[in-house]
Amino acid sequence: MAVTTERARALADEVVPLPDEPRHERAWLGLLAGFVASMAFLLLIPPGWARLDRLWAEDGARFVVDAVRSPVLDNLVDPYGGYLHALPRLVAQLVALLPFEWAAAGFAVCAAVLRALVALITFSASKAYLRSGPMRFALASLVVVLPAGNSETLNNMTNLHWFLLYGVFWALLWRNAPRVPVAVFVVLAALSSPLVFVLAPIALVRLLQPRREVPIAFLAALVVQGLTMAFASRTPYSHDEVDPVQVLLASLLRVPVVAFLGSERTGDFYPADGNMVILLSLLTAAVPIALGLWFGDRAGRTLALVAVGYSVVVIVACLVLNWSQALQVQAPDVVMAAQRYSIAPCLFLFTAIFVGFDVTPPRLWQRLTVGGSRYVVGFLVLTSVIAHLRAPETVLRGIPWDESLARARAECAAGAPEARLEHEPQDWFFIVPCASVR
Repeated sequence: MAVTTERARALADEVVPLPDEPRHERAWLGLLAGFVASMAFLLLIPPGWARLDRLWAEDGARFVVDAVRSPVLDNLVDPYGGYLHALPRLVAQLVALLPFEWAAAGFAVCAAVLRALVALITFSASKAYLRSGPMRFALASLVVVLPAGNSETLNNMTNLHWFLLYGVFWALLWRNAPRVPVAVFVVLAALSSPLVFVLAPIALVRLLQPRREVPIAFLAALVVQGLTMAFASRTPYSHDEVDPVQVLLASLLRVPVVAFLGSERTGDFYPADGNMVILLSLLTAAVPIALGLWFGDRAGRTLALVAVGYSVVVIVACLVLNWSQALQVQAPDVVMAAQRYSIAPCLFLFTAIFVGFDVTPPRLWQRLTVGGSRYVVGFLVLTSVIAHLRAPETVLRGIPWDESLARARAECAAGAPEARLEHEPQDWFFIVPCASVR
């Protein structure tokens, strides 16, 4: 038994290694600069700027209204959609302490802070797997600039859990992480997402290694979330029958294609170019992944395989569990409905791709192969980011929060006991007592 345990620990150390070099003190300056740059990008690009004065979906119609109407502890343990939302509800409680005019900006800034934090965790934790600093920087940057994450999910707490899933993935692999803050992060993330259960195997492997605080905290939070989901009710999006062929096509379009082109541009190529865009995207991703599996060490190969596996599992689970006719690839906008489903799977796919970029040795044919893939991937991602920033539909143009608040205050001034607050997307609103908006 002892021999078996030692072998398991040795295998765990091979697949979840420690970084070779200690963190340099000046690294904190680089992390601070990266954080500031991430915040600037998320808040100051045209779509991000629009979010500072527009409240999005459940941020208002669920989390703000509950923060105003209900006690704090009741909110934190109240499931919505069948699971807990600890982080969004905590942010709503903080925003409720501010002047009501600041609600939209408060949610946008808090969501941007947390997303930038996920990028920093990715950069720091990937040091044990990616030798190249520029590769780590590029992978972490995708958390911030990925076009699929800068429309429906930009700067709102409602959809932040798609980024939290990826952040927890790296937090569990980060063996020399700061224990307390990272443990708090994984607990709050696990209490805010129904998807983090897929990461339980990584936490169980980490229990075989020293510094078990983070995986233990994560697994404890999973138990709480699991019990909540077992007894909470959830209203399904639809009762449409799942079509396996449609799920396959939608998965291929929403991950490899969206990863390189973005959700908005996918409709420019599909169905006009048929399945060719899918085949080219798969090939572009497959070359560096195959090289990573060939040249990587055990940790690199395991990371690539696990990341690809999570990419497949998450997108298929999201589509199957939430299937409706709107998700079919024949829909007018192809993959614009529920863009959020693409975020974590695309980030997992890029993780496997970057393993290949990092480990391929500099021989001529290998340099040509992986070097060409780097240029192709870099060009595709860069052009998709630029095209996304120029796409008019990514900027919110509905009712601004200050206008909605002015209307609500006019209702109250006219003698109404409660105020109706409209917000984005169209036809969303919530009602609060007039005392809350005065």
